[in-house]
Amino acid sequence: MINPSRHGLTPEHLADIEQAREHIAAELPDLVARERRMREAAEENTFSGELRRAIHAGDRDLISLAEVVGTTPIHLSEFLAGDRTLRSDVLDRLVSVLGARLVVSTHSASS
Repeated sequence: MINPSRHGLTPEHLADIEQAREHIAAELPDLVARERRMREAAEENTFSGELRRAIHAGDRDLISLAEVVGTTPIHLSEFLAGDRTLRSDVLDRLVSVLGARLVVSTHSASS
């Protein structure tokens, strides 16, 4: 490991670095769990799962996508993690913006 003091860092800088490391270490378990939830939500064999996959595959960032479809980045992020549903009008706009197509198929029950 490189000795930071040999690279001209002051004790204050070293303290800031250590504080940042502690902050990252404290956040890491929550971030890992959120990433796992996002992966699981995108793998769902549901309409929402399909939509999540389309969002992940798209080229828009979360902030601009949320703005275009009329929701907040936080709500969209929570939807991606499976922690929130979105209103039907927002879902409709997402489908449109992503260039996706919703296909509804009805199956009759066998007698």
